[in-house]
Amino acid sequence: MHRLLSAKNLCHNKLHGVTLTANSSLNNISFSHIKCSFCRKVLLNSPNTENQFLTRHQSTRTANALKSLKKKSKHKNHKKYGELLQVNESSMTELQVSISKFNAAHLSKLASSPVSLGQLHQLTTTPNKKTNNIEVDKELLQTVREKILKKPVSEIKLEDDKCALIFTHHKITTLEERFKTKQYIDMVKESYYNFRKETIYDQRLQDLRYAINEGLNQEFDLNTDPKFVPKDSKEPLLKHPHAVFKELFIDNQLESYEQELMINHLSNLQLQGLSHSAIEEICDETIHHDINETKEEFNIDSEVSRIKSLNIKKAQQVLKQKKKKLREKRRATQEANMKQDTRELERKGKEEALQRMLTSHLQLLCSLDMISEGRQVLQHYRKRSARVPEHPKVSSVKVYNTLLQGYASSGHLDNAKELISFMSEDKIEPNEQSFAAIFECVERTDLNNKKSLLGYYYREMENKGFTLNDLLDKTKFVSDQREIVLKAVRRLEPDFVPQYTPPPLDYNCPLLEKLKLDNVHNRKGLLSSPASGLLTLEELKAKGREQLELEMNGEIEVQNISVQNKESKDVEVYRQKLQAAEAEWRAAMREALLRNTGTLRARSNASHCAITLYPYLKVLSVDDFVNLMMSEINKLVDGSDSYSPTLKLLQRDLGTQVYNRYQIEQYKRNGVLKKIEQIYEKYCKWYLERHSLDGTSTPYNSRQAWQIFVHQNREGACLDVEEAPWPMEIRQNIGKFLYNIIINDVKIDVNMFKPKAKVKKLPAVYKVHRPWGRLVRLELKPHPTLSRLCAAAARPALRMRAALVPTCAPPPPWCDASPCLLTATPLVRMPFYVTGQMKRLEEAPPDSLYPVLDSLNQLGEVPWVINQPILDLQLKVFRSGGDKKLDIPPPASSLEASQCAGAADAASALRARVALNRARADMHSLWCDALYKLSLANHYRETTFWLPHNMDFRGRVYAVGPHVSALGADAARALLRLARTRPLRVRGLRWLKVHAINLTGTHKRSTVDERLAYADSIMDKILDSADNPLDGEGWWKESEEPWQTLACCMEIANAVRSPNPEEYECGFPVHQDGSCNGLQHYAALGGDAAGAAAVNLAPLAAPQDVYSEVAALVENMRKRDAAAGVPAAVVLEDFVRRKVIKQTVMTTVYGVTKFGARLQIAKQLKDIEEFPKEHVWSCSQYLTARTFDSLREMFTSTKLIQDWFTDCAKVISGVCGESVEWVTPLGLPVLQPYFRRTTPAPATSVLDLNQRPCTMKQRNAFPPNFIHSLDSSHMMLTSLHCEAAAVSFVSVHDCFWTHPDTVDVMNQICREQFVALHSQPILENLSDFLLKRYSYPESEIEDGSVGAANKKRVNSLLQKVPEKGDFDINSVLKSVYFFS
Repeated sequence: MHRLLSAKNLCHNKLHGVTLTANSSLNNISFSHIKCSFCRKVLLNSPNTENQFLTRHQSTRTANALKSLKKKSKHKNHKKYGELLQVNESSMTELQVSISKFNAAHLSKLASSPVSLGQLHQLTTTPNKKTNNIEVDKELLQTVREKILKKPVSEIKLEDDKCALIFTHHKITTLEERFKTKQYIDMVKESYYNFRKETIYDQRLQDLRYAINEGLNQEFDLNTDPKFVPKDSKEPLLKHPHAVFKELFIDNQLESYEQELMINHLSNLQLQGLSHSAIEEICDETIHHDINETKEEFNIDSEVSRIKSLNIKKAQQVLKQKKKKLREKRRATQEANMKQDTRELERKGKEEALQRMLTSHLQLLCSLDMISEGRQVLQHYRKRSARVPEHPKVSSVKVYNTLLQGYASSGHLDNAKELISFMSEDKIEPNEQSFAAIFECVERTDLNNKKSLLGYYYREMENKGFTLNDLLDKTKFVSDQREIVLKAVRRLEPDFVPQYTPPPLDYNCPLLEKLKLDNVHNRKGLLSSPASGLLTLEELKAKGREQLELEMNGEIEVQNISVQNKESKDVEVYRQKLQAAEAEWRAAMREALLRNTGTLRARSNASHCAITLYPYLKVLSVDDFVNLMMSEINKLVDGSDSYSPTLKLLQRDLGTQVYNRYQIEQYKRNGVLKKIEQIYEKYCKWYLERHSLDGTSTPYNSRQAWQIFVHQNREGACLDVEEAPWPMEIRQNIGKFLYNIIINDVKIDVNMFKPKAKVKKLPAVYKVHRPWGRLVRLELKPHPTLSRLCAAAARPALRMRAALVPTCAPPPPWCDASPCLLTATPLVRMPFYVTGQMKRLEEAPPDSLYPVLDSLNQLGEVPWVINQPILDLQLKVFRSGGDKKLDIPPPASSLEASQCAGAADAASALRARVALNRARADMHSLWCDALYKLSLANHYRETTFWLPHNMDFRGRVYAVGPHVSALGADAARALLRLARTRPLRVRGLRWLKVHAINLTGTHKRSTVDERLAYADSIMDKILDSADNPLDGEGWWKESEEPWQTLACCMEIANAVRSPNPEEYECGFPVHQDGSCNGLQHYAALGGDAAGAAAVNLAPLAAPQDVYSEVAALVENMRKRDAAAGVPAAVVLEDFVRRKVIKQTVMTTVYGVTKFGARLQIAKQLKDIEEFPKEHVWSCSQYLTARTFDSLREMFTSTKLIQDWFTDCAKVISGVCGESVEWVTPLGLPVLQPYFRRTTPAPATSVLDLNQRPCTMKQRNAFPPNFIHSLDSSHMMLTSLHCEAAAVSFVSVHDCFWTHPDTVDVMNQICREQFVALHSQPILENLSDFLLKRYSYPESEIEDGSVGAANKKRVNSLLQKVPEKGDFDINSVLKSVYFFS
């Protein structure tokens, strides 16, 4: 910023410490009182004194143009604005004043330090800021100093004078100087102006200030007047500043230096568009008209000519070309480095992918007894890498171990020895698994000298640092491998008994110190089973076997609730036709599969490719493949007309199903399934009885119990066998092979509905190219005849994946990042191509993940039942056509096409038809979703079930099955009840009534007692809703959550009508919801007292509803705008409601954009029946803007933290070129999976490791993702402590569920854990992690290389933790409405 400081009316009563009266004259002051020698010399020569403007030009930017002084008059009317500092005796006033445009002849280039070149006299009491010295050419500096001072370097000393022309960064500590001599002012200004005109100052010579200051602060002989010095005097006259500058920079120009500055720097300034708006004001002739004519004259004409001769335009062009070449060179260097880095990433990715692919393929070949083919594959890749160095090498010991175990299982010792020699040639070090396979191979042979051979390998093993115990303790076995290896070991040591290392069981987290194993008192709740009293042990074991059978089948059939039980004759006919068609399809698919497989085998034998598809089509029987293809046809028929997955996605999914079936078959063969059944039966017994596991009274949770069972039963196969999943491209090709059969060989008679027509067979499914934005998607659709046939047959059953439905028995606990049961359920929900997150989980210490895993296990242990009265009501509404107000979607057929008939023209009719088709598609999708949810709930209506949980990459938890889950909408949540009931007690009944009012959403600002009193006052309405839900007054229908409100009304009615309401056994869950939980975490992070009060962190007498407050602010704005005639404000009268803006307020802290907020508000406005639909879009835009304005008024402190998060993510992704990652307070590593859209990576590489992060997505997502990781950590802490206190706990993100009588206990735990979480230095820990992970060493910053400034910025920004306010986090413990 250009600033012109002018000081007027300087103080009259001080001069260098000399006190004067108001009417005193400087001439009356004795020289002995003035300490400054320069001032004494000035006063000696000054004829009079008067007030003057002392101008100081302070800037870090420089002039832009060099124009002729003669054109100055043309621009006098052109005004720019600067700041004027008027200094009076007792005050300073800062004004904005107009400044004339620069005169180019008086151009200057200033140094980048805060102290500018134009610093004349110091007019402030504040010392100058310290500036960094810049290294200069010492020889040049010495020459300049000698020129100025005419003294040797050794004699140069800095004087004390503070009044002369200051051109230094040394501090000036006083403000006592004042000058009233016009002659002095003119002399100093003229010297300064001429210096400006004659020189261009380079930043590299910043230390010239010191030399110039030395030259100006020369001692004057005060007894000698320069005017009267004899001409023949031998003593040289002391030179004033003007003469010093003229001699140095005019008479003896440093030509080479000037030329370099003119070409390299002046043109650069002009290109940057920099200007000094004060120079023209300073050099105005009105200021200098009475400068002493006897001094050095300044010839403007000659100066203009000299400036013109510099040919700045040419210099500009040269500079442009030079800068362009530099940019191109820098860009080329960066591109070369980036390409090199990309090539290195691709190389590593291809090498890792090759190891995984070979491991999985060799494992497959060994399972199919095709070991010789496996050797050929290995040799192919070994020779290829030796022949072509660019190809990746086989570098993983797992590849060799896989083939070695294949040889060991059949006792092929010679082949095993050959493989060991290959490992030696490739410099692959064998591990414990390798030596275990060798011992097994030797033991399975018929050799007589087994002991000597085993001894040889034992010595080799000892040389590698392995022991015999390592063979059994650190090796993964299947089938009878463990027993064979143990037998071989006992040939060497007959009394050998393996000692197995127990797994780590305890936590390593400071937040869970109270729940460690030695704190038995705090863990007593673990001795109570969540299913106590619900089932007998035999019933639970039977349920366990049922669940295993279900997972082995892979699918479950449930009754279709939309189909009537009574079958008409037409339905029977069509069902027979469908069965006949399916039998025909099965025969055609069998024939095609055998034919195509034979062809594929012949091609594989003739192919030069080492890995072919043929072995993958032998892993299952023909009938299994046919069943999978039939399931795919049914899935296509059940799909939507307007949307279906792409063909590639269908192929990939079908290939994954083949792999899952293959895994189950392998489990059956290698003994893993038998081991799972054994351990799971023991676990079910412990789950129900909670007996001692080790003879002590130590309480264990489910994960610890499972680990103990596995450790106590080490014989036989291992459950943690290292899997080698098939690569995704293999699965894609398998699905493609099978789908080609479906497309080409499955045909249907399209004339089956025409009695007299001939049979005409056409493909039952066909390809459709559907536009998808700027892309075209290839989809599969069933033939209309097939869809009509299935609809007419009214298939009585729906088929669902076993992995997507609730479990019949308690799910096995998560013990690591891999699933424990047969169904391959991922721990973290991520796309298949994102491997970075799973890699972080695998690299993390096992005990660091225990808190997260135990929380998932706790949520999965809770047993559920279906709320049958609510289910029956929803079925009744669904079968009677649905009800949009009650969130039961009607069928698409209920939408009449008559809406298109009244269109005025063809275009309007087309738009109406498109809108109608879109609406029908949406309605059909919602109807199908409700169909699956209600059908599945009806299937489990008489049984107890469990809901396994997993999480996303941030740690937020979700039920694995999407259909029956607490994370569903209102209708789905109302279907669930806790299977284990508890007596209500006095507090439970109270909370049940309060919960009914909470669900309505109408008393958010009322206290708990007021809500309870209101519930008692409307008890008749509550009972009427329970008794006559569809035909009564319908009070529950007006609620925000109608179905949950109705379920609560029924529970209240059952309780109050029971003989003793306090002893009523209740399983209805009561919710405690956070008050905009994202803002709560931000307020706690920033210590924001005002924000904490707004979101109920601070203890207050009444709850603060942030949504209602924002709605009130928006309504006030709307009223003002309506009065001003804004159309949208007028339309929105009586429609600015809490529910309309709630989602937008809630998601603002999670990074919602204005466009996303507009969609949210538009959806809410559409749901209001009386709102005019033609104004939805315009009014949503208006409300979005007003909502954001209100939020900015209410919450300002969170912006600082959000900005820091955003800036950190920006530099990490933009400068470091990496994705943002962090570790949650519970130890979960998080990696943001957002990458740029690039060309598809090779199929054999790790996809997410070959892409640069998308800076925009990284920076926008980091703040909400970090807050999500915090709220998940709070939920998990609450979950673990509730489990330890025997409190049932269920979570829907920031909404916690429990029994009515344990609400108070859960509330206390919830508050304590929030305080414990935010008592940790969360932001400081995050900063330390980011610095450790992303900061650059000082050596890279100090070397001055390209990007050093950005690297320095990264280091600086990552440690700039926002300051924290004074809010006391412990006050949350007393806040009643924190969660309520």
